[in-house]
Amino acid sequence: MDIVLFILSFALILIGCEFFTNGIEWLGKRFNLSEGCIGSVLAAVGTAMPETLIPIIALLFLGGEAGQEIGVGAILGAPFMLSTLALFVCGLSVFLFMKRKGRRTLRVNGKLIRRDLKFFLIAYSLALVAAFVPLEFSWIKWIIGVVFIPLYVYYTYITVKCRDGQCENGNLKCLYFQRAIDKALGNGRNASRTGVEDPIGEKLRKAVYEVEPPTYLIFVQVAMGLMAIILGANIFVEQIREAAIALGMNPLILALILAPVATELPEKFNSFLWIREGKDTYAIGNITGAMVFQSCIPVTIGIVATDWHIVLWNTTQFLQSVSMGISILAASILYLRSSHSELRMSGLMLGGLFYLFFIILVLVSV
Repeated sequence: MDIVLFILSFALILIGCEFFTNGIEWLGKRFNLSEGCIGSVLAAVGTAMPETLIPIIALLFLGGEAGQEIGVGAILGAPFMLSTLALFVCGLSVFLFMKRKGRRTLRVNGKLIRRDLKFFLIAYSLALVAAFVPLEFSWIKWIIGVVFIPLYVYYTYITVKCRDGQCENGNLKCLYFQRAIDKALGNGRNASRTGVEDPIGEKLRKAVYEVEPPTYLIFVQVAMGLMAIILGANIFVEQIREAAIALGMNPLILALILAPVATELPEKFNSFLWIREGKDTYAIGNITGAMVFQSCIPVTIGIVATDWHIVLWNTTQFLQSVSMGISILAASILYLRSSHSELRMSGLMLGGLFYLFFIILVLVSV
């Protein structure tokens, strides 16, 4: 493990998330998108890319039993981390900003969050059912597998179409790329340094630089932020893998715990940044929207490219089934709690207990 690369990859993810969230917010403002479209679709799909690439690479290029184990572990690990550790990070963020915000809750659009969780619970419950279908009835598994992509398309359609809760633009920061261009071009400061006032030049400067950034620049920043997130996450996962091998760690721990923790960093960072800015619906929507995506698209890949069959007396598969059960339980609890307009810090912290329980179970089992 290269400690310098490890630190640099961590920093790259953090910087990428900062630029990505800033760009996504401007994208929402430019096209007058709803909270759900920004947090649950655009941000969720973008930050879900790193963990979606891992099972694809494992199944297509690594292959064999090891490839299937890593691939399925990554597919199931993502919803588990989102429904436990990511929510715990949200609760921790509430605690850290409690004095500044004067409250111990997140103020969210409960209707939007419950819609996300409803789709997740339907999709992931079907995925769990498919995993227990006997091998001689594999055609049932294939029928279930066909459902997920149309389900996600329908979810995206109603999320984009629904206008409940417009984008939160109250404290929208300047687009970072626009600010960098302003500084690079001097932004009309030469006059102040020479002591010569130029009212016409100052008026022109304001007309050029203080308007909203051009659309293409918003897209460029979003794309660059996303590329930084994906690159940083891949390097981070590789460094964790090398450390695990050097320490002689069981591959099961890597597949079920360490790799998903690393690949879910973008969602955790995004939620932390949005809670810091008081944009709580974006923060939770980023997580719940990613849960919907992970329960549909990667699961489809798993059903098509693997056996997708759980036998409870197999240690690995037993732990996988437990992770799925915990994900469904945690999402159900959040669904009930989000019936209100506020989510309490204590309820979000519960995800940390679920995660700790699973770690202990893995360590005891291996």
